[in-house]
Amino acid sequence: MSKQKAKLEAMLEKRNPLLETKREAVKPVKLYTKPQVDKTTSGEVDKETKPQTVKRVKPRAVKYTTHLKGETIKELKRHALDNDLKDYQVMQEAVEMYLKAKKKP
Repeated sequence: MSKQKAKLEAMLEKRNPLLETKREAVKPVKLYTKPQVDKTTSGEVDKETKPQTVKRVKPRAVKYTTHLKGETIKELKRHALDNDLKDYQVMQEAVEMYLKAKKKP
């Protein structure tokens, strides 16, 4: 039995990949810090030729809640769906039209 055990151990040592080559230890990565970027890389874009981006600022909407009848909400949603709009867009337009009409007389 000891010959078989010795033969098995020899086979296992022969198959062991850790004994054949030395492996480098893996350094852990800090996930919550920004990576350091080497600024001397050849892929760096010259600041003079970098295109400028223009951000369009939308007017900020404020959340507002009110009470409507169930039938009114259904009609509002149906109108928005038929016209590829959001329900709040329909309400915004309706309220603006109402307020403009109130100011005219």
